[in-house]
Amino acid sequence: MSDPLIRAYINGHFDGNWPLDWFLKSPHGRRFHRALSIGCGTGSLERVLVQRDACERVDAFDASLQSIATARREAEAAGVGSHIRYFVADFNTPVLPLHTYDAIFFHQSLHHVERLESLLSAVLRTVKPSGLVFLDEYVGPSRIDWTRKLLRDATREHSQVPENFRVNAELLYPIQADDPSEAIRSGEILGQLAAGFQTAEFRGYGGNILALLYPEVRWEQAPEELLRHLVEADAAVAQRRGAYYAVIVARPRKGLSRLFAALWYASRATWLRHRWRRLTRPILLRVKLGVLRRLGYDARW
Repeated sequence: MSDPLIRAYINGHFDGNWPLDWFLKSPHGRRFHRALSIGCGTGSLERVLVQRDACERVDAFDASLQSIATARREAEAAGVGSHIRYFVADFNTPVLPLHTYDAIFFHQSLHHVERLESLLSAVLRTVKPSGLVFLDEYVGPSRIDWTRKLLRDATREHSQVPENFRVNAELLYPIQADDPSEAIRSGEILGQLAAGFQTAEFRGYGGNILALLYPEVRWEQAPEELLRHLVEADAAVAQRRGAYYAVIVARPRKGLSRLFAALWYASRATWLRHRWRRLTRPILLRVKLGVLRRLGYDARW
């Protein structure tokens, strides 16, 4: 996304602005008294929100101790440390206060969450009825959903890239092996979000081709014409199949809809926990038996 041509392509979906700038300039982007940033990383978003006077106070959390330490240092160095409170917490087991925040921000973090229902239920409880939820997210296929059919458009474009510009001879499945949380349930984000929140704005900005192929090309050698072609292909595929990346502005459901949403999240979370236990119990048992046998114990009983 730092490539100027891709950046311009993304900005074209937001009236010529970078997504966050578009949000802050839009009617949705009023000044928020207190906001929450979920999955803050090293804290660049929170610093911008305070420096731009978009938020008076921001609470922000991440699961990484190192990222939080860096975020605190950077906030102090930028002179906004007194306006931002960083803390460590798990996305999947959030404990958040009731009806506290005017705005909730997700910036490329929700697609790392396994227990979507638990987190979105907590968000529904903690955001004020008049509050907003802002997401800039990957909402494409989950890591376990990839098939050759889903990869077909990108594979076709990859095959047209001259071999001397390719990183790999064949396009690999976009599954990040060193991070099991990457895109763990990304394909379910839109459906789960809709249960508890009404979409006020949805702007997809592609990524169907570019997110898959950009890392697969040696751009220090490849001509700019190739990138322009991939940008055009990306736009065509995203329009036809739905964008893999999107900015969403949503409002919490109210009244009976809110109650039904809370019940839905709770029942889904319970069902998934029991389902996970049923699936993993036989596997764990086999592992335990194997360990006992290696240790020399008779594991038959």
